[in-house]
Amino acid sequence: MKQHWIAATVAAGLISGCSMAPDYETPPAPVEELWPLSAGESDLGNSAIEDWRTFVLDPRLQVLIERSLEHNRDLRVAIQTLRRAEALYGVQRSEKFPNIDLGVGASNQRVGEAVTGGASRVDRQYSVDIGMTGFEIDFWGRLASLEEQALQNYLATEEARRNTHIAVVSQVITAYLTLAADRALLNLARETLNTQSASLELTQRSFDNGVATGLDVAQAQVTVAIAQVDVANFSNRVAADINALAVLVGTGYDPILLPDGSREIELGLVQVGMPSAMLMQRPDIRSAEHSLRAANANIGAARAAFFPNISLTATAGFLSGDLDDLFDGDARAWNFTPTLTQPIFHWGELTNNLEATRAEREIALAQYEQTIQLAFQEVADALAARRNLADQFVAQQQLVAAYQDSYELSDLRFRQGVDNFFSVLDSQRNFYQAEQDLISLRLSQQANLVALFKAMGGGWVGSLQAAPPAEAGADEEGSETP
Repeated sequence: MKQHWIAATVAAGLISGCSMAPDYETPPAPVEELWPLSAGESDLGNSAIEDWRTFVLDPRLQVLIERSLEHNRDLRVAIQTLRRAEALYGVQRSEKFPNIDLGVGASNQRVGEAVTGGASRVDRQYSVDIGMTGFEIDFWGRLASLEEQALQNYLATEEARRNTHIAVVSQVITAYLTLAADRALLNLARETLNTQSASLELTQRSFDNGVATGLDVAQAQVTVAIAQVDVANFSNRVAADINALAVLVGTGYDPILLPDGSREIELGLVQVGMPSAMLMQRPDIRSAEHSLRAANANIGAARAAFFPNISLTATAGFLSGDLDDLFDGDARAWNFTPTLTQPIFHWGELTNNLEATRAEREIALAQYEQTIQLAFQEVADALAARRNLADQFVAQQQLVAAYQDSYELSDLRFRQGVDNFFSVLDSQRNFYQAEQDLISLRLSQQANLVALFKAMGGGWVGSLQAAPPAEAGADEEGSETP
């Protein structure tokens, strides 16, 4: 008999009630179906980059990125946040099942003469029972909605971890490229300092021989001082870049992996697809949609709170006034207590809670749409800049070549006594600045490529779809282990 009602109780708990959450439909994307014309992008092939190694082609940079993915502190925080979300989902999922507890108790009470009317006595009672307490039967889907909310929060956290993964990869690439550019600028400043120092010596000898003027010597000294300032400035920037890269990597590495500024850092191409492809690839967009689903499920839990709550308490065991007789057949005892609670007067608490969940869903919807719009803007901006930067880089190369010719001709005319040193100084200053601008422009090109790589949601190694946590096993559902 007792076995029947225990089995029936457990079976009732496994029956999921109807869901009161609104039917979910993915909202339409609040962006255009095509990139704006200003982006100037006509190549609309497949843009999926599942492995960042197809984008980062430099082997030394690959090693640093792999180190960062193991030791970066932001990524560690994201991983532990995911573990917490998975555990919270497990906690909420366990609410669907009855908690079975074993209880052992003893009660000793002295009853005085004033109560007994005669001699005092000591009443003793011993019990051993096993059962469940306050198990809610989810007729209205409240627990199911809360479980769905916890699951969607977990999936949103998983996508956030992937987004952090992509961000770390992009940050390491950018830091590495910045270090390479600053070291190239430092090399250029040192070469210019050597050239200017040699020019100063030549001008000084010309002045000693009565060929050059004191103004020529002073101008040559100015160029040397400017180059010395640049060497000190770029040396400081290189040191700061190395420190920033060390924080991103999060562990020690061989300095030989760092760029020396004398070679080009090779990156792969990023093929840009349609905006719809971007929506499927970016983890921050998928994370925002999971948060929207969670808010939608929470409405179901708030609606279910208006309906009766049915809970069961049932135990079976032994109860005896004598410890020696505790496990005798006559000591068997059981308790079965069903409870139904119907909310009547809560003074607007349930209604306001429902309105709050609806407002939270509207907030999540706005955040989801805003995430899409910002992602669309990031890609469109990167596409618009890509072509302009390419044209600008070609023009800058031509400018560098023109300033180099001008400097070499001015220097030759000065050495032959045809022209004064001012024309040499002016040409050399323009040539030096143009070379600096070319290095900075190349860095801007590479940074734009990295921004496009990140904006398209590339760089994740693994499945593009977040997997739900594993189903809770017997240890999670039946017993608690520390």
